[in-house]
Amino acid sequence: MNDKGQSALSDRTASIPQFIVSMEGEIYGEDTPENRELVRRIHACVAACEGISTEELENGIVKDMRRVIADVIPLLEDRAENRKQAS
Repeated sequence: MNDKGQSALSDRTASIPQFIVSMEGEIYGEDTPENRELVRRIHACVAACEGISTEELENGIVKDMRRVIADVIPLLEDRAENRKQAS
């Protein structure tokens, strides 16, 4: 790799957050607000995905569930409104 290619690679890797999160939730690496926010997001994702297999996650189950919820919510709202008007 030439100097120019190495420089571009260094620029890209410099902007990638680099840290390790222990099983206990400790952050090892640069303690920045951005890294803390990423760790917070990772914790939220792990908690939200409890009970969902890695294979299901890789196959897009979260996207599928969001689509189904988006389709069902208007139906449930209409149903609730119809019941309200019928009473």
